[in-house]
Amino acid sequence: MTVNETEVVVVGGGAAGLQAALVLARARRDVTVVDGGEPRNARARAVHNLAGHEGVAPACLLELARDDARRYGARIVRDAVTEARQDGSRWLLGLRGGDAWRARALVLATGVIEELPPVEGLDALWGGDVVSCPYCHGWEARDRPVAVVGTGERAWRQVLLLRRFTGDLALLTGGPAGFDGERLAFLRDAGVSVREEPIARVVAEEGRLSGVAFAGGDFLPRDVVFAATSRRQASALPAALGCEIDGAAVVTDRTGRTAVPGVWAAGSCADPALTVAGSAGHATTTAIAVNDALLDEDTGLTP
Repeated sequence: MTVNETEVVVVGGGAAGLQAALVLARARRDVTVVDGGEPRNARARAVHNLAGHEGVAPACLLELARDDARRYGARIVRDAVTEARQDGSRWLLGLRGGDAWRARALVLATGVIEELPPVEGLDALWGGDVVSCPYCHGWEARDRPVAVVGTGERAWRQVLLLRRFTGDLALLTGGPAGFDGERLAFLRDAGVSVREEPIARVVAEEGRLSGVAFAGGDFLPRDVVFAATSRRQASALPAALGCEIDGAAVVTDRTGRTAVPGVWAAGSCADPALTVAGSAGHATTTAIAVNDALLDEDTGLTP
């Protein structure tokens, strides 16, 4: 096994990981990104609400970000971390391909996974006509027939947001909605169609959403579905390192520092609600904190 030396390993090559690498590389740190190539938004048609890159394809955005990081000396290693352990004052990471990297600091930018409601057909259209974030995709759904599929607080917030984009809105819960009658009455009074009967499947024609079929035989034509997803950590690595996990988030301070010495978390793995732009901003703060910690370590003095 070849053990390579670097100052910082960033695990994850999405928006957060590449932004952290860019900031650290421009601070003249030796930084290595280990990227398993599975970004959260890989299936989305476009990235929105990112000034200067509005509407760019996710793959294109990441290629631009990789080029930026490499320009300042960052390495991009296409591989996956399979093990991690402390090696003296350093961290030693083993990769699936057989190599290993030893680093002074780790930045976890491993993201989260969106878990869809258990409705047949949602996954096949995920990232296209099935989405989850009204801030990311509400504009594209404006004035079109839209359904929210799901229950509970997430579905409630989605419906409230989407009322600003369309007057043809349905909440499809597939059973009890998961919130009180006062909220249901509010939605019905606001013109939102609330249907709690079982859902059979989401129907597509030639790869595009045509509507939602109910178990009782009814069919509701729709152009877009917003799924009330749940979230979980995309990687087992944060927990394996001993990081505290609260729900779907790695617990950190405001800079991204975890309770594990030498380990930071950036982007959606630390705050699952972050968009691409938010993840990049969070990663900038984290990268600066990592560099500051290394500066203090370089002096050998206690700050």
